[in-house]
Amino acid sequence: MNDDPTEEFQQAGRQAPPGVVREFLLFLRTNKKFWLLPLLSALLLLGLVALLGGTAAAPFIYSLF
Repeated sequence: MNDDPTEEFQQAGRQAPPGVVREFLLFLRTNKKFWLLPLLSALLLLGLVALLGGTAAAPFIYSLF
């Protein structure tokens, strides 16, 4: 088996880069930052409600509150 760091670096360069979601999940798992998931979920939900507030779905959203 070849333990050449140059080969390892070149092989890593040929791989497809991970997506944003996969990279974020790997970050959470590696750094044990699972408390970020509820925070991020709440922010995404709030952003979705704000986005839909300017569309034809606004009367239905306002009735929820």
